[in-house]
Amino acid sequence: GNRIINLLLNKLIEAVMHPERNYSQLLLNKFPQQYDVHAPTLFEKIQAVLDHISAMTDIYALNLYRQLDGISIPTV
Repeated sequence: GNRIINLLLNKLIEAVMHPERNYSQLLLNKFPQQYDVHAPTLFEKIQAVLDHISAMTDIYALNLYRQLDGISIPTV
């Protein structure tokens, strides 16, 4: 679980910090509209990432982790 949360935090925070990158744009497009990842301040962008991750179900977080890391881990 900790490995999943760490990877999601690292990848998604990196995406909001560098939205000009193509990979970042792909990740940011996955965010629901309720999370303002294009907010004016870095604090608000990171808060949007934290809110999104905290609202994820275990299965959704695991599936996203698999997509981002490109590996398979045992299912829950």
